[in-house]
Amino acid sequence: MIHAQRSRVLVGRVWKFGDNIDTDVITPADTTCFGLGDAEEIRILKENAFRSIRPGFYRLVRPGDMLVAGRNFGLGSHREQANTALVSLGFSVVIAESIARIFFRNSVAIGFHAIQVPGITTMVEEGDELKVDLERWRLQNLTNGKETAIEPYSELVQRIIESGGIVEVLKARIEADRKQGKFASRI
Repeated sequence: MIHAQRSRVLVGRVWKFGDNIDTDVITPADTTCFGLGDAEEIRILKENAFRSIRPGFYRLVRPGDMLVAGRNFGLGSHREQANTALVSLGFSVVIAESIARIFFRNSVAIGFHAIQVPGITTMVEEGDELKVDLERWRLQNLTNGKETAIEPYSELVQRIIESGGIVEVLKARIEADRKQGKFASRI
């Protein structure tokens, strides 16, 4: 299972993309498997991520890097492999002018930060260093000094992301219910 970084303050280098980056660009359909996210599947997703617009991109990304994009990031199919590929590449966050709803929901489901920041593409250049403070809900470009507020997540979204995704939330809930005797023991 791939788990996203859950720090409250993220600092990383920017990789900048344009508008309408769809899930077929992030993870081409011919490379998606529908397995359990084993090492081979993750390797295939990583090595093919963005291959149509940036061949070999996976060799350049370092853990903690940040993906910044324009409008409508993650549109297209609902495949969660696109989100998994970004986490496995090492991205700590996606920051975009706007994010497709299904991409956002899949990000939350795996505990990965996806943040909408109108105007972000005018604030950063590729290679800039950003600080994303999820305690104060501020974004700062450490390279050029520009700073802006970030709209906070809802309490529920924040709890799911901080827990590591929806599966982890459900596991904790089931365990709590089990300890309270809400489930009969089966043998």
